[in-house]
Amino acid sequence: MLAGSNAICVLNLKNKEIGVCRDGSPVAIGLATNEFFIGSDVTAFLPYTRSVVFLEDGQGAIINKIGCKMFSLSTKKALALKSTVVDWKAEAAQKDGYPHYLLKEIMEQLVTIPKTAHLNKSEIKKAAEMIKNSKKIVLTGCGTASFCALAAKYLFAQQGVATEMCGAYESAPTLEFASTDTVVIAISQSGETADTLLAIKRAQKKGAKIIAVINARGSTLERIADVSLMVGSGPEIAVVSTKAFTAQLATLYRLAGLSSAVPHDVAPIISKAGSTLKEWLNKKHLKKIARLAAELHNQEHLYVLGKDLQYPAAMECALKVKEASYIHGEAFSSGELKHGVIALVDTRTPCIVLGAKDAYENEVRASAAEVKARGGYIIGIAPFEAPEFDITIKTPNLGPLTILANVIVGQLLGYYCAIGRGADPDKPRNLAKSVTVK
Repeated sequence: MLAGSNAICVLNLKNKEIGVCRDGSPVAIGLATNEFFIGSDVTAFLPYTRSVVFLEDGQGAIINKIGCKMFSLSTKKALALKSTVVDWKAEAAQKDGYPHYLLKEIMEQLVTIPKTAHLNKSEIKKAAEMIKNSKKIVLTGCGTASFCALAAKYLFAQQGVATEMCGAYESAPTLEFASTDTVVIAISQSGETADTLLAIKRAQKKGAKIIAVINARGSTLERIADVSLMVGSGPEIAVVSTKAFTAQLATLYRLAGLSSAVPHDVAPIISKAGSTLKEWLNKKHLKKIARLAAELHNQEHLYVLGKDLQYPAAMECALKVKEASYIHGEAFSSGELKHGVIALVDTRTPCIVLGAKDAYENEVRASAAEVKARGGYIIGIAPFEAPEFDITIKTPNLGPLTILANVIVGQLLGYYCAIGRGADPDKPRNLAKSVTVK
């Protein structure tokens, strides 16, 4: 009788049973010896069992001492109980000596990024063939996943593959023109994001094929997609997404290479980038980023500039600062600066400038000079030093994958600023890990 997305548990004290049903919101049931667990996410009961039943919309289950029985909410008929073994380890949901999950998950990227080079060997080739046989390719997601989609648009363009990008929450004008010749690449950490699921269901009704790039095994998005590329980052406990973004982008970089006119697998490049990141992100760099955060954490506003691939990187860095520390961070393309944005610059306004060793290096430096000339405090995050920068956090030159190193610095700034402001970096106010409502 309820309208809208919901997942409900009801305790029947008389019969000593628990009833659970799903309509739009995720439900996972953990199966263990003589005990059961119910959650919206596997990570809630991962220390106790990895055997999971995922309910579909319109399904329910009754749990009692005898066991667990599934049924259809509409017909009331019994359904087969099909369980899945989730390959995440219980230790992956622990802090492992780190003070916060967020810091642990940021550091885990040194492993999760190169790991993507060895995953999805058959699935990624199938996805690439789907793209080659299509006439329209749309990248979509929400929040961090939408910035990943925008960055992927640049990566596909570098490989000569034209794509469109839209936030799933504003996808109607784009997907209105979806057809059987359309491939939608849907990006989601949880695979349960309501707006993303609605967008791809809309596209499917028009005959579009769906490629899912996701982290959570057994999610709704995985089950309804034509091909799923699992990024294998393990559970993200912190609300602020970090390792899923970089693993998804590395996976999309591989997909772009295999979708080009001359297909090639960039897996070796990703593996090499992983090795370089491990050498770069040492205690010395962490301390320098922490010192910079100590200068910034009392600020109420900061701006982030980037160009080309560094533009979605700027958007992601600004989001990490906002989510974790509640500092107002706003990202702009460096080319937008002269079209009104520069009016925001005042004496000592912190301005982060993301750079790379690419065709736009000089343009980005010129934009930094414009801000500095008006009194701004310029923080350069790039594989080079420049006189326009007041302080430089030097990142490794990884070609197109320089975006990964630059974003990691933004993640760390968000974390350390949160600590400085007394915020909980794992559980930012007003935010949820999986946005399962419209």
